[in-house]
Amino acid sequence: MKNLLRTLVYNGQVSLTLADTTALVAEGKRLHGLSNFSAYLFGKALSVMTFMSACLKENSGEISLSIKTSGDGGEIAVSGNRALNMRGYIENTQLSENPNEEAERRAFAENGSVTVIRNDGYSRPFVGACAFPDAGGLDEAFAEYFRISEQIPTRIATTVKTDAAGKIVFAGVAVLQPLPFADAETLEKTRAADLSLLLCEMERIGAEATATKYFEKDERVWEMREAQYQCNCSREYLTRVLISLGEAQMREIIREDGAVRVHCHYCNTDYTFDGRDADELFIRK
Repeated sequence: MKNLLRTLVYNGQVSLTLADTTALVAEGKRLHGLSNFSAYLFGKALSVMTFMSACLKENSGEISLSIKTSGDGGEIAVSGNRALNMRGYIENTQLSENPNEEAERRAFAENGSVTVIRNDGYSRPFVGACAFPDAGGLDEAFAEYFRISEQIPTRIATTVKTDAAGKIVFAGVAVLQPLPFADAETLEKTRAADLSLLLCEMERIGAEATATKYFEKDERVWEMREAQYQCNCSREYLTRVLISLGEAQMREIIREDGAVRVHCHYCNTDYTFDGRDADELFIRK
């Protein structure tokens, strides 16, 4: 299902992105067994990175995020690509706070940082970073990142809602990002826009209907795409890695540990390769 919309608003001077990330956050919560508050923090980061992945220019483009903190939240890592295949994890899977901005600040304490590595397929990746701002939560931290590292005044709002049973009932992101030629009046409109209202409407009527309700539709740029939670690990991929590792080293690990064990943090999957697997890989070559 197509769940991400990108278009231009305010006479083509501002980029608007609306994404319903409910299914992605729900899958991340399920895979990692997250508590409601851990899912809240992880879901907000995953939602923003879905937007940032949609901004990649080349089909081979990839982007990754690392949030590090001295607080209870630990590390959050999210990766995505131009195809909007998203994956990630949060270090502390069982945070017990009630989701709100004050709890966000406590989770990230005073030493939080945001680092983004973006590879658009050019000669070298772009690396940008910033410290958490003095006030606000993850939304403000990402706005600070764009202000400092990319010099783009960006409005970002995310939400993650969970019902009494712990089910993700809605998650989404709304972003307004002025283009370099936006005039002063347009910049003021962007600052005054109620992104929380857009998220509420998107939950009720969807991204396309929300955009057409509050903005004039720009037929030149109206892109609907599908984002999904999908890890790129597989047993076949790891088999190729083990072949490149070499038979001697693989068999040494098996002798010492009984098997080669690999854990993927992004999808919480364990892979085991034993002596019979080594025979399959190297005797039949």
